[in-house]
This record gives sequence, structure tokens and C-alpha cells, in this order.
Amino acid sequence: MQTIEGESWLRTEDYGVIDRLEHESVVTSFYRVILPIWPEHSAYVIRAADGSEQRIKIPLHRQSVLLGYARWLSWTLVLLFAAPAIWAHDRYLWMSPIAGACLIGALMVTFVAGRLGEAEVLRRSLLRRVVGFGAPPELLTDVFRAEVRSNLELMWATKSDTVWADAIAAGEASELLVALAEYHQEPDLIELAHANFSNKLWN
Repeated sequence: MQTIEGESWLRTEDYGVIDRLEHESVVTSFYRVILPIWPEHSAYVIRAADGSEQRIKIPLHRQSVLLGYARWLSWTLVLLFAAPAIWAHDRYLWMSPIAGACLIGALMVTFVAGRLGEAEVLRRSLLRRVVGFGAPPELLTDVFRAEVRSNLELMWATKSDTVWADAIAAGEASELLVALAEYHQEPDLIELAHANFSNKLWN
């Protein structure tokens, strides 16, 4: 929990955790007064084994924002209907089925919604092996993406005299080439680089 200095006396807290990949995830920090009021920013969070945390600020992530609200609301509804049914069951036992339905909904939006698909897990795992973190390039700011892109180009230049795009076109298979295509956000090159790498794994 942190206070946004110079902007607001409201505190912020993380909600809407999604896209978990081991110790990495996307979260949104909301201004909070008991309940989340308004999203302040989203971040790609990387937690190290020692408990330290690196946060890469990203544009507001729509799914994270929506699930931040939905999860808080769904668990509030569970409490709202379950508490009377438990503590005053002689009068409010009829609320039990509603509480049960709300509980199912809360569990779904908390533990099912916002999970990565298998293909995206593989993609982000590859990016993490090459770049050091698995954040997809499209989530990052232009400036940060350009910085990573330059580092990847330097890495490729130290191992090959071939232009990286030409290497992909020639069928060369490399995780670094996949990451380069991803960070240049060239759809055709991305598809070809992934295909080259997949063929290498299967052959």
C-alpha cells in the first residue's frame, strides 16, 4: 500500500491480478477508500525469490481494471448474503442459495478469469528466457519497448553478421530471433520466427 505523493491523499492498493506466470503478473493500482474507487495505473510486476519486487509501469490494462472491480464486488456480495444466512438463519436462511451462487461467481472471477492460455504461457516463457521478464511487448510503453529492442539487436549483432530479419526469412531458428520479431511487432516476421523455432524443436 502506498500514498501517491503530491497527487492525492487517497491511498492506493493493488487489485485485478491477472496473467500470472510463476512470479510475474499484471496488476492495477486503485485509489481506495474501503473499496477500489478509481484505477491509478497498471504494472507488470516481477517478484524475486528474496521477496523484492520490480514494477514496470504499463498503460491501464482493461481486463485487470474490470476484474479488480468485479472481484471486490463479488466477494462483497458473498459476505452480504452469507452473513445473515449464517448468523440469523432462522430469518434469513433463504439467502443461502443466493450466497452460494455469489460464491461460485467470486471463485470464478478470482481463480479462473485472467489466467493465461497455454500458447501465451509458452510465448511469455520464451520472452522471459531471452529478455529476463515475460511481459509481452504490446503491453509496454514505446520508450521501454525501444530500449529492450535495442538491447536485443545488440545481442544479435554480437553473434551474427546477418541482419536479424534476413536470418528469420532464411529459416534460421532462434529464441533471440523470436524475441526480436516480437519487440519489432512485425506480424509476418513474428509468425515466421515462431514457425522456424517450432520446426527446430520438432525436428
